[in-house]
Amino acid sequence: MAIDATTSEEFSVEIRPGVCRPDWSAVTTPAARHALSGRMAARAGLLDKWSQALEPNEDLVWRIALDLYAENGRPPRASEIAACSDIPEERVRVVLHKLQLRDLVGLEPGTDAIRYAYPFTETQTGHHVVLKSHTLNSLCAIDALGVARMYRSDVTVESRCRLSGRSVRATTGDEGRTLRNVSPAGAVVWYDFAYEGGAAANSCCPSIAFFCSEEQLRRWLDQQTPSRHGVMLVMEEALEVGRAIFGPVLTVPGPVSDEESQPPSKSRKVVR
Repeated sequence: MAIDATTSEEFSVEIRPGVCRPDWSAVTTPAARHALSGRMAARAGLLDKWSQALEPNEDLVWRIALDLYAENGRPPRASEIAACSDIPEERVRVVLHKLQLRDLVGLEPGTDAIRYAYPFTETQTGHHVVLKSHTLNSLCAIDALGVARMYRSDVTVESRCRLSGRSVRATTGDEGRTLRNVSPAGAVVWYDFAYEGGAAANSCCPSIAFFCSEEQLRRWLDQQTPSRHGVMLVMEEALEVGRAIFGPVLTVPGPVSDEESQPPSKSRKVVR
């Protein structure tokens, strides 16, 4: 069910001084580590897109766009980002296109309008995240579970089993560090390694999904042609992967406050 993607080094990218993504300190289980390692091995193109730090204005526009998305429950307009950043609107439009080249946002073809900004999308994916007063669509199951740690605000995730259509629901605790409740108790996530076309949104994300049980996932995998490559994660493992990928996104440099702010160990390769 999984490809062997074990590596001697844990790759991460310093997205801003002192903040690395993914955050390997959030990952404690072998399956979650396997998922992140396989993600990097199978998506070399994604690492290439992330391998150079964003310019300060690019980083600022990215973070403000995500803050406004959650605050308003919809993609922000370039004019709104400009008003919050003191960056001229025309420059914001240019920066949004640069962020799209990094596969951090997706724009409506031929426009400057944001169509998605990981973890959120305007497409009806079936993955719903209740964040404060808004219900938003997430691009995939892992994105949905990563929202809480990204915003340091607990969420409720509502989706359906990809095979049976049965409801799958999860509520986080401790600002996204833990799962408070999962229904059904045996729910799992399929973490797909596919990556092509320069964007996760239209390659792996559609297949990163919830299943109400391991049996349902295995039946779904048996139906796939060609066969899928990835790893099954129980919900706690899936939360760890979501934390590792999305936890650092809105983190700004500052004093070390907890284990997730620790610098990478010497065994980890950080790309700057």
